[in-house]
Amino acid sequence: MNEQLSIETPEQIDLSFQKAGIGSRFYAALIDTGLLALIALIGYYVNRNFIRELGDTLGNWLGAFGGVIVFALFWGYYMVSEVTTNGQSLGKRALGLRVIKEGGYPIGFADSAIRNLVRLVDFLPFFYGAGLLAMLINKDWRRLGDLAAGTLVVKTAPTDRGLTGTHSKGVPAVYIPPQETFTYSAWIRPELVTETELRVIREYLGRRGMLPKSRRSELARTIASPIVEKMGGRGSISYDKFLEEVYSLKTSETS
Repeated sequence: MNEQLSIETPEQIDLSFQKAGIGSRFYAALIDTGLLALIALIGYYVNRNFIRELGDTLGNWLGAFGGVIVFALFWGYYMVSEVTTNGQSLGKRALGLRVIKEGGYPIGFADSAIRNLVRLVDFLPFFYGAGLLAMLINKDWRRLGDLAAGTLVVKTAPTDRGLTGTHSKGVPAVYIPPQETFTYSAWIRPELVTETELRVIREYLGRRGMLPKSRRSELARTIASPIVEKMGGRGSISYDKFLEEVYSLKTSETS
């Protein structure tokens, strides 16, 4: 099965990812499940004596409420971590994986909520049996939750990890080399950059280190040209540097 995944965004930009296989996803799930089980076990022992002292009736009601809390913890852990940390639970982060939308964009609240509600079905009859079967019969190794939410799990690009520089919460880390001055700042108008354009720029800057030089130049020009035209840019332009400056100015404007 081909491990490479090519996605064309609505802006007709090609993004390349490496699919996360069953093995790496299994170990990531094992880490997350083990962590949640440990938390639940600690909570059980802390509250066991307290529940006993309340008597059978109240104790049973409190025990049922505890089950709701366990479900909320199980569902909330994945949802909160995926939305706030670039599609990565602790297990996925340890294995270098992350969840993205089918179009290559960062996962949102609704997407994560859906894929993790369906996780309960994926888990049946025990430890992701249904999810494993679904992954085996579709080409992108997507479990039922991924199919329902329109998401994919991919391997994190080397340029997404361990970088310093500009970083926006919930999206790939972006490295921009330190620069004394901005070359194009005199005519760059950050307010003209749409959120869709900013997402594409961010994905490009986060992944350009993986691209061949010729492909990188072509992609930078494809992304930057309509923005340059919209801003009334002039003269000879380094599209790569232009995108760096647009991203820096736009994110500093909204921070």
